[in-house]
This record gives sequence, structure tokens and C-alpha cells, in this order.
Amino acid sequence: MLASRHRWSMSGRLAAAVLAIGLLASACSSGSTSTTSAAASSVGSAASAASSMLSSAAPAASSKLSSAASAGSSKISGAASAVSSAVAAATGPATVGTTTGQLGTFLVDEKGMTLYLYLSDTAGDSTCYDACAVAWPPLLTHGAPTASGSADKSQLSTVTRNDGATMVKYGAWPLYYFAKDTQPGETTGQGLQGVWYVVGVNGQPIK
Repeated sequence: MLASRHRWSMSGRLAAAVLAIGLLASACSSGSTSTTSAAASSVGSAASAASSMLSSAAPAASSKLSSAASAGSSKISGAASAVSSAVAAATGPATVGTTTGQLGTFLVDEKGMTLYLYLSDTAGDSTCYDACAVAWPPLLTHGAPTASGSADKSQLSTVTRNDGATMVKYGAWPLYYFAKDTQPGETTGQGLQGVWYVVGVNGQPIK
């Protein structure tokens, strides 16, 4: 956006230069040599200023584009890292525990990362795949999941995903992470799209 403003500013200066050239032509046709020289000097100054602005704007625009690309790359890397962590956690039995915060007591994994349910999973099977699973990685397990804290072991079970992975369920709901949660106990996914919620000890969404 800043680059666009620079281009409009430079366009205005170039237009001024063209106007000055027109004045020079008029001066030449009407007479005075000294007036012509002064006008020529003004044209030269305007052209020089426009050229200088073009030269300085190019690196600035390039820098802005580079910064934007870097920020986008960082976000993608963060999401990919979250997915990798979820997969790595499936090298053994998953643990479902609890933590207490502003939303009350809700489910977390063994590292304290918040777990969510997806209201679209009405039949008890996971319906979150592809891009959805990148943003909301499933809690996977190898072996029967275990409970800690206030989590109810009797509510724990598993469901097989379409890709063959084993996903943890609590009550009727498959459990997910949110890729933008980076610290234990964070709940930045709470209430998103009206379908993603943290899970209470009773297995129900906390809204």
C-alpha cells in the first residue's frame, strides 16, 4: 500500500515536470532568452527530483515485499510445526489431563496444550481433514490413551481416521489441537466459527 502511495506521488512530480516543459516551449516561442534559461533550469530540477524519488522508492518497496513474504513464511512454518508435534506425540499412548483457567476446568494433553472438540463431528467420527487438519491437528495415540488430573478415564476411547491413524475421543467427541496455540493453556481457538470449543471434564463443550 505504501509502495502504491509512492507511485502516485512520483506520478504527480513527473506531471509537474511535463508541465514545466510546456512552459519552456511557450517561453521559447514568445521571446526572452533569460526566461528560457530559467525555465530550462526548473525543468532540470524537477526531472532530477523525480528521478531521485524513483530510485529511493524501489528499495523501499522491495523491502516491504520481503518483510511480508517473511511473515507469511513464518506463519506457515508455525502451523507445520504444530502438526509435526501432534504426529510426534503419537509415538506412544496419549495422555489427556486438565487445567483450570478463565473458561473453567478443561482438557489438555500431557504438555498442557489445550484440546478442542468440533461440533460438526456429530456422529462421533472425525470430519476434519486436509486444510482443516492443518489448522486443527488431531490428538493421535499409539495404544490406549490414559487420563490424568481431573480427566475421567471412563470417557476415553479412540476412533480410526480415514488415513488409518488412531485418534483420541473423550465422551462422544474426537479431540483436536489448534495450530495457533503456542503455549500451555492457551485457548485462542475457543468459539471459532461457532463450532470449535474447549472440552469440559463432563465431555461437553464449554461455551
